[in-house]
Amino acid sequence: MKIALLYFSGTGVTAKFASDIASGFIKANHSVDLLRIKRGADFNLAQYDILGVGAPAYSYRAPRIVTRFLRKLDFYRKPFFVFSTSGGVPGNTLWNLYKAMYRKAGLFLGSIEGFGTTNIKSWMPKITDTNQKLGGLTKHDCEMAQLFSEKILDRLTRWKKNFDKMEMRGLIPQSNLLYYIWAGFFTWRSEMAFYVGIKLLDKEKCNSCKLCATKICPSGAISLNKKNMPRFNELRCVGCSGCVNLCPKDAIWTIRSKNHRQYDFYKDYILKN
Repeated sequence: MKIALLYFSGTGVTAKFASDIASGFIKANHSVDLLRIKRGADFNLAQYDILGVGAPAYSYRAPRIVTRFLRKLDFYRKPFFVFSTSGGVPGNTLWNLYKAMYRKAGLFLGSIEGFGTTNIKSWMPKITDTNQKLGGLTKHDCEMAQLFSEKILDRLTRWKKNFDKMEMRGLIPQSNLLYYIWAGFFTWRSEMAFYVGIKLLDKEKCNSCKLCATKICPSGAISLNKKNMPRFNELRCVGCSGCVNLCPKDAIWTIRSKNHRQYDFYKDYILKN
């Protein structure tokens, strides 16, 4: 079978988790395409047999750029599952992803969560604090992600022979009213961007590599000037924290994040893909 894993990732955490999930399908001799959700992306999903969609938790919910993107896609009634990553409290993220898909997708095959360090740079240790180590997703969650494909494939095989509606209903993510209320007030684009802050450029550090605009930013908030140095459109920033964490020269900074260490634990999943 052919599987598509759509994911949104600013600093590579969800991209890493998606890669771990993909490894299980590949080990079972299925093909997988990893598709990063970005502004302007367009995916034709008709060719796939199973769809997986993942996103990080943004203040207890899926990023609004993701749910809006998903509502525009045609899922061709394909079987699907959802996954999320967070610093420990995913809130309604899985529910948001499920809700954005279920009307146009097919059988719901389940969900999985991964937990690790948050990627907000201003919450990272100071550059001078070399004793505190940064971590990524837990080893247990990465291992569970690699085994997750077995559950998905087993359910799909069984349900093709004898569909269990009650079992599927039991897999549907649950929403929490308190998180729902919170999200209604505190998860809009401008508020997520506030956690990062207004971006500034250290021109002495910048080497015009163009990665911030071509690889890192998923929302189209970074363009390049004639010298291939970044220009920031704060009205498009969704607060993914990618630019301040993954700039190879640490040339992009904000008042909030200055002098804090970069969270670049999974940078290769963004910069090299």
